[in-house]
Amino acid sequence: MHATKERESQAQSNEPKLDVKSQVAQTLIEAMEQGGTPWQKPWKSQSLSPKNPTTQNAYRGINRVLLALSGRSSNLWCTYQQAADKGWQVKKGEKGTMIVKVVEFDRGGRDGRTESGEAGGSGVGGNDSPDQERKAMALKRYFVFNADQIEGMPIVEEPVPKTFETVERAEAVIEAMKQQTGLLIIHGGDRACYVPALDEVRLPSKKAFRTEYDYFSTANHEICHSTMHEKRLNRSEAYAKKWGDSAYALEELTAEIGAAILSSETGVVRSPEQAAVHLEDHAKYLRGWIKAIQKDPMAIFTAAKNAEKISEYVLGLERQMTAMAPHKEWLAEYEITQ
Repeated sequence: MHATKERESQAQSNEPKLDVKSQVAQTLIEAMEQGGTPWQKPWKSQSLSPKNPTTQNAYRGINRVLLALSGRSSNLWCTYQQAADKGWQVKKGEKGTMIVKVVEFDRGGRDGRTESGEAGGSGVGGNDSPDQERKAMALKRYFVFNADQIEGMPIVEEPVPKTFETVERAEAVIEAMKQQTGLLIIHGGDRACYVPALDEVRLPSKKAFRTEYDYFSTANHEICHSTMHEKRLNRSEAYAKKWGDSAYALEELTAEIGAAILSSETGVVRSPEQAAVHLEDHAKYLRGWIKAIQKDPMAIFTAAKNAEKISEYVLGLERQMTAMAPHKEWLAEYEITQ
């Protein structure tokens, strides 16, 4: 028996270790195939708002997605050392969740490898020019633990917004895009899409949707697409050429992650039962995304980064509009006098 275990251990040690970006891509692909991504199972809205209670910093980009994939109930995460420094104890036998960070290293040192053993090569954003400093960037693995896995961490329950408040804010996001950027949103018909040539979002009537979540999730998805316009974020590379093309799949993945973040931030969520139906609706999209990610593991990093920028941009417009709302009458009078 011991010999068998030894052979298994040797076999595992001989297996090639995935580089960081490929490991992240594989994690996401497995989750998509099992229907477990944050946009497929978003009924725990706070899972897409992870933060570190020791630094008060929020996890963004691909780390937001990776932590949401864990299925943990709390949105609080920190490293083993950060927990220990606070006098908290990670429970025995608990395993950390991988996140990634771009780190700088010296090309001339330690065979160009990071602490995690990742080969640097040209790195992430590296430059092999002899005129540049001997520095390069690479992705490094880190592991963090959820509050569920830590003893002694004080848990502060965040207030759950009332239904009317979440709907009000979700509506405000749509209204802000219309007021602040001139986006035209048309209801009617049986298609949901963004038309770049006309700069308009087309949605079926609200009555055509099964739930409020389905409506706002769809609207947010198309709003994310609309940020490609030059008068918004000017994401010209996002224009799709044709169905099945990797650029199209990447843009769809970006819009879906962005929509999930917007739904999470505005507090509009759906039940597991509603999500089961939603999964069927997105089956064809998932196949396209998986193909694109397998072809280029960095696609998920790009999609997550773009989705983060999109959500910050859209929510910023909503906050700006809300802040100015009390002064509308005054501004109107001022404009008349000019």
